[in-house]
Amino acid sequence: MKVFIIGAGFTGIALSQTLIAEKNSVTLIDNDPERVRHASDQLDCTVMEANGNDLEVLESAGIASADAIVTLTEDDEINMITCSLVDAVYPNILKIARVRNYAYYDAAAAARRRLKVAFPAGRPLYGIDVMLNPDVEVAEAVTRAMAYGAVGSVIELEDGYVLATVEIGEASPLAGLTVGHLAEVPGWHFIIASIGSGENSLLPNGNSLIKAGESISVVLKEGDVSVLAKLTCSPAAKARRVVVFGADRPGMLVAERQVVGARRELWRRLFGARPSACRELVIVDRDQELCQKAARRFPEARILCGDVTDEALLAEERLTEADLLAAVSGNPELNLVTAAYLRSRGVKKAVALTANVSYGDIARKLGIDVAVPVRGTVVDGIMSHLRGRNVWSVHSICENRFMLVEGRVAEGARFAGLALSEAAASGGFLVLLYRKDGGGMLQLPSGDTVLSPGAHVVIIAASDDHETLHKFFL
Repeated sequence: MKVFIIGAGFTGIALSQTLIAEKNSVTLIDNDPERVRHASDQLDCTVMEANGNDLEVLESAGIASADAIVTLTEDDEINMITCSLVDAVYPNILKIARVRNYAYYDAAAAARRRLKVAFPAGRPLYGIDVMLNPDVEVAEAVTRAMAYGAVGSVIELEDGYVLATVEIGEASPLAGLTVGHLAEVPGWHFIIASIGSGENSLLPNGNSLIKAGESISVVLKEGDVSVLAKLTCSPAAKARRVVVFGADRPGMLVAERQVVGARRELWRRLFGARPSACRELVIVDRDQELCQKAARRFPEARILCGDVTDEALLAEERLTEADLLAAVSGNPELNLVTAAYLRSRGVKKAVALTANVSYGDIARKLGIDVAVPVRGTVVDGIMSHLRGRNVWSVHSICENRFMLVEGRVAEGARFAGLALSEAAASGGFLVLLYRKDGGGMLQLPSGDTVLSPGAHVVIIAASDDHETLHKFFL
């Protein structure tokens, strides 16, 4: 695949590194000399110092033969205009724009809903095939973790399945067992996708040992997350009292989802469904203007303007008695400090928004239950659209050690038509879920499962194992 990336910031470089590692052709363009020098020193690809919204520049660099263009400059208008410009001349190129201004993103989403994506001749709105807003991407990731009680990071799959990454507690009945002996544990009926943390993670076999203090990634039905939490001694927070630290855009999106959840619970209670405690939501920020906006938007929430680590505020508002803290301010380092401090003071579970995946191990050592990396989340969102028509979603797990890929077995792929026992290679990859082409529910595969063309599969493989992806999805 030939990809143009406009903008050599942190995300542009991270995306370039991922694409280069997969042996794609990358052209990176930025008009900042220092960024261009920095990118040239790090990347084995074409790096140009130029204006990426200049069609002559793009054409001289070979945009006519490109498969995709991703615009990641600091200027939303330039990102959008560049995609529109390319679409006008080269409509078949996939165009992805990062748009930080939520008003633009929200207006585009509303227009798509209103028009039901029915544009003349099938043309995309503004000439942009995919519009990504970083605040929305990370808020969704934080909300998913909170929805499952912050037992660990959670990736939602189809048909009610999830992949949950949970730490093994000292008292867990799983600690000290091999994977082959898990079937003997009462209540265990799940499949393990990975064991360990960061660089020490591995794809398991029957002899893999489960150790206290390490993490396991498990495929299971969403309703079974609480069962997994008990077996691993990583209890889920009931989240009756939720504190959101940060009242800027990510915090407001997270708070909005908590309020909506609380209203749904109240509806269930009023109309006879199984009762469940309604959340108490507290939003804390030091910025008075942001607090005033939050108070107008969420009249049912308690808004506190002050330092979340201030002892007087902690005592007066009983913040340390919270079930769940979401530290999602615009300052990643402060999020880590805040989450670690309140966790040590008695908050039951904490989720923190961090800058990148390298903070994951630090967060874990500080006692933070879930760390959501901004850049990694955005890169995953972009890569889900750049791996071809047979791949639907890509998620990095275990601090980028592995990738979880959901897609369709391609016609003519090397593994198409083979039984899983014929395709499998120990330590190479795992097929976690499978559904035949033509319908039915996702199910756990066996060695006799045939990887028929068109079948829906969920696999896990090493992040640098691009050959395996090719064998499934071309």
